[in-house]
Parts: sequence; C-alpha cells; structure tokens
Amino acid sequence: MSHLHQDPATSRAGEGLENAPPPSTTNDDRTDEERKKEGNIAERLSRLIEDANSRVVPLTKMIRKHIENMEAHPDNERNEDKLVQQVRPLLQQAEKIMNECQGMVKGADPDNKISNKAKRHQQAHTATPEEQRLAEALKVMIEEVGGTIEWARDKLDSFPKAKRDLVAGVGMLLAAVSNLVNNLLSGLGLNSLLTGILGATGLDKIFIGLGFGHLFPNANKKK
Repeated sequence: MSHLHQDPATSRAGEGLENAPPPSTTNDDRTDEERKKEGNIAERLSRLIEDANSRVVPLTKMIRKHIENMEAHPDNERNEDKLVQQVRPLLQQAEKIMNECQGMVKGADPDNKISNKAKRHQQAHTATPEEQRLAEALKVMIEEVGGTIEWARDKLDSFPKAKRDLVAGVGMLLAAVSNLVNNLLSGLGLNSLLTGILGATGLDKIFIGLGFGHLFPNANKKK
C-alpha cells in the first residue's frame, strides 16, 4: 500500500533507464555539431565501462564461488592459505582492469566536454540517451563488481587468516570502483538519475558502501 505515497519521479527512475524521461532541450544552447560530439564521447565512455564490466564481472563471480566453496567446508577442513592463493590473483587482475579503464576514460574526454555539462544536467535532471546508456553501465559495475566485493569483504570475517592477506586487495579494488564511478558521476552530473535508480532497486546500500552515503541522506531512516 505504500505505493500510494510513492514519489512519481522516483518510481519512474526505478523502472529502469529505458523508461527514463526523454532528454530536455530547454536552455540547451549547443549546436547540432556540439551535441553530436558530446554524444560520441558519452558513447565511447559507455563502451569502455561495458568492456571493463565484461572482463571484471567474471572475475568477481569466481571470487564469490571460491569463498562460497570454502564456506561450505567444516571449520576444521578449511584451508585458508588455498583461499588466498585462489582469490588474491583475481583481485589483482580485477584492480588492474579497473585502473586501466580509469586511464582510458580520462583519455576519452581530453577537453572535458562532458564535464563542462555537469552543472546544466544537475539543474535540469536530464540525460541524453548516450548518457543513460553510460548510467546503466555504471549501475552494472556498482551492482556486480562493487556489490560482490562488498559481500566478499563481509564474508572474510569468517576467515581471519585469509582476511589478513586479502583485505588490502579487497580495499584497493573497492577504491578503484569508487574512484571510477565518482569521477564519471561528478563529471556528467548524473547523480540524480543514477541514485534514483539505485535507491528504487535496493542497490543504494552498495552505493553507500562505496562511499557515496551523502547521496542518500535518508538511508539511515529506512527500516
């Protein structure tokens, strides 16, 4: 019954990016050529994030599988050294991919054409189709990569020896995800669009875990 009081804008955002409101052209003083160039940049950024997701998500799934397999063993049969040997290289590989992606993202917009639009988009709460695609790719990264690594960090509490050896790698991968998402969000001004979607789909907890709690001021009030 709570849906009777649900904010329409939040509800619409939660339905997915495909149902997001169309981009507004109000106060858009760009030429057709400028819009095309900026659209191409956003599309290029989307491809970079999607490519990173395609390579990192399988690694995080393997990390989850190794931890779950070890968790299924009785305490006296758990080989935490083996868990470290399995998980550490996956964390390192995933972090390397994320950092490479960060560098390519910076190179994709050398003139800060996208960043220069941030203020306008934050005021209008709009996004172009290309930027909606990018927000969707970031959502996947937050859910599949950030969410799984957050889960792994919590699970490592059950493996104190492995935790000592893996906690730094987990932290570095989470930082890599956080930095990449933060740089793109602050540059694009898509905070409202993406946080609305994350909040409506229950992914805001992951986002808060990545250090973006200030975007969800009411999160602690939820039961």
